[in-house]
Amino acid sequence: MSDDAGRTRVSEVATEVALTAEEGRPAVEERRPEQEACAGRRVVLSTHQLTKDFKGLRAVDHLDLSVCEGDVFGFLGPNGAGKTTTIRMILGLIYPTQGHVQILNHRVPDQRLDALRHVGGFVDVPAFYNSMSARRNLRILGRMSGDVTEARIDEVLEMVGLSERGDSRVGGYSHGMRQRLGIAQALIHRPALIILDEPTSGLDPQGMKDVRELVRELGRQGTTVFLSSHLLHEVEQVCNRAVIMDKGRIVVEGPVSELRPARMSVKFLTSDQPRAAEVLGRLLGVGSIAESGAESLRVTAGDGLVPEMVRHLVAEGIDVRAVVPAVEQGLEDFFLQLTGASSEGNDQ
Repeated sequence: MSDDAGRTRVSEVATEVALTAEEGRPAVEERRPEQEACAGRRVVLSTHQLTKDFKGLRAVDHLDLSVCEGDVFGFLGPNGAGKTTTIRMILGLIYPTQGHVQILNHRVPDQRLDALRHVGGFVDVPAFYNSMSARRNLRILGRMSGDVTEARIDEVLEMVGLSERGDSRVGGYSHGMRQRLGIAQALIHRPALIILDEPTSGLDPQGMKDVRELVRELGRQGTTVFLSSHLLHEVEQVCNRAVIMDKGRIVVEGPVSELRPARMSVKFLTSDQPRAAEVLGRLLGVGSIAESGAESLRVTAGDGLVPEMVRHLVAEGIDVRAVVPAVEQGLEDFFLQLTGASSEGNDQ
């Protein structure tokens, strides 16, 4: 760029700055990191360098995250990763050592009461009066935070599938029914944000399925949900965005579709398992065959290699009867892969 052109550009910028100053608006609009993450959507929840120490143990370490309006946001990590501690700080139940939480326009802990008017949810397990009906529990607990109508009680009971048991004593509820009632209580005031801490913990398979479907439905309705879980496949089924935590820090974050190991375990059921193991061992290496037996053959490989594996088996005259993800692959395995890759990078 010539000196004349450069001076012209500087003059243009100076003129623009002067004009915007006269109009009473900033010359450059500042965009905070959490706004960038939400790409124009309203930021419902954000944390800023959120940190919590317990007697020399750092449970949460300078956590920065953003939850956008309409997200079903997965807060994922193994037990002990700092998830519940983070939720307790979000709700103002414990104070951070450093940093703060922002819920809409309110800071926590400084403006905790104003912030919590926009939040519903529970930590660990929801608590109710066992001798009272679900309907009466919602009536009493709901009125602690403001007015609640009978029509709204009917509506939330319908949403969580408890309409027919609304007049039953909560002491007779199963664990899954209590979890659903906890979600009903969280929804009763139509909050901007629902926080659910391990909502499927301790449930049987049917109860887990029911709660997941309920969370999916909330997402379809546009409700913003912050879902804490230690189950990778659970978050994959219901969330659109997520972070994965380990030892109080974010390991990885982004769209759920991208939060998966580069190498996944896949189960093959074939007409000849020993021969299939031999064929795939030649293709991928013997170390990739994690398990071989009459029931299933578990292979560890990238997703993109699955079609090639099937082609090789068929070419060898082996019938492929089923190929399914090995969803029980632990989240800890994912962490080992991530931290292992990080260590290798540091060695270089």
